[in-house]
Amino acid sequence: MAGKSSHELDIVNGSVFPKYLAFIIPMTLSYMLQIAFNSADVIVVGRFDGPNALAAVGSTTAIVSLIVNFVVGLSNGVNIVIARDYAGERFDKVSDEVHTAIFSALIGGIVLGVLGAVSARPVLELMKSPDDVIGMSASYLFFYYIGLPGIAVYNFAAAILRAIGDTKRPMNFLIFSGVLNVILNLLFVIIMKLGVVGVGAATSISNYVSAFLVLGVLIREDSCLKFDPKQMKIKKAEFSEIMKQGLPVGLQGSIFSISNMLIQSAVNSFGSVYMAGNAAAQNIESFQQCFISSNLNTILTFTSQNVGAKKYRRASNTIRKAWLWGMTGTIILGILIVLFRFPLLSMFTTSDEVVSVAVRRLIPVVMLEFLGVTMDATASALRGFGYSVEPMIITLLGSCVFRIIWLNTVFILFPYYEVIIIVWPVSWVVTAFANFLYYKKIRKKFPNEDM
Repeated sequence: MAGKSSHELDIVNGSVFPKYLAFIIPMTLSYMLQIAFNSADVIVVGRFDGPNALAAVGSTTAIVSLIVNFVVGLSNGVNIVIARDYAGERFDKVSDEVHTAIFSALIGGIVLGVLGAVSARPVLELMKSPDDVIGMSASYLFFYYIGLPGIAVYNFAAAILRAIGDTKRPMNFLIFSGVLNVILNLLFVIIMKLGVVGVGAATSISNYVSAFLVLGVLIREDSCLKFDPKQMKIKKAEFSEIMKQGLPVGLQGSIFSISNMLIQSAVNSFGSVYMAGNAAAQNIESFQQCFISSNLNTILTFTSQNVGAKKYRRASNTIRKAWLWGMTGTIILGILIVLFRFPLLSMFTTSDEVVSVAVRRLIPVVMLEFLGVTMDATASALRGFGYSVEPMIITLLGSCVFRIIWLNTVFILFPYYEVIIIVWPVSWVVTAFANFLYYKKIRKKFPNEDM
């Protein structure tokens, strides 16, 4: 069995900061490109198909996240188990995990895509989507969900590469597919006049392209990461371990999205102008969240590899440093977004009313987003040490349940848009504090020295 990859980033030796940058910069750009897929959809329909189309596509964010976050969460399980076994030089096991992961992604993506397409309109009705946009929203979701197998395969395959510290190649694939997505958006919407159907189809096609590109790299690998389609099958032990680590993260992401869907329902009650403004602000905030997600995955991969190599002191030091660097980067991005808020929002809409609503959400969220870094950093550290269920429970109680209670108490008493928005930073503080206390408890179970 072939051993290590020539594209490996040596995470368990040497200075942390240069490797942190080498890992997080391509990954942040990759996440930004993924967000740009949906942002391109929103920009094109907002500028060329009107405010209702903008509201229709933008209001689907929480619904799309329900399934996509589940898939991305499961891919964290792939990252954890491969990083741990790769660092421990269990290369035969890594190969079995690679083939199990890809096959699971393909089958799971098909099943989830069908479920999403069938349930799109009923879910929109439950969210009280207005009559003037619900038809367009349902059409967009149908074509978006057709691309879910591509999303699943790409994220699982990219997680395999991230497990060895390779974030550059996934970034290159998303640059190509991202450019393709924009070109197809313009073609389908401006020239072919397909509206929201066109942007949904463009995104699905781009997702399949990125999946094929990353699979092509794994097929050509000369290491234990090599993927042979003929050997593609699910091995019970490897599948169980991936699910053990990834399923709690996937369930957390989905339930997180349910709480955000309830928040979106509350926003919908204010009408299509608020829906459009909220959608524009969300898309800009997403670029800041890309860095936070990248920091989360950096901590996850670095911790998993160091724990796999039994370098426990290095793991703890890396967690502390990545948390501080993540906080700093998030604050800087928040300041930049606030300074350039009007040019950024002008990409999504020409309506002064929509911009006004967007600003009311954008400023408090991006300036307090650094609080979410602590919540995510401690959760990722726990998962890197092999504890995935506990941070899921803490996050669901501290964020999701808390947000639902907030909507059914505080928002009912004070039915203002700002009351909806402030629920995010408050829930970040609650969850971060609980995660930190539990991490301190778990860390005591492991040695303080490198083995």
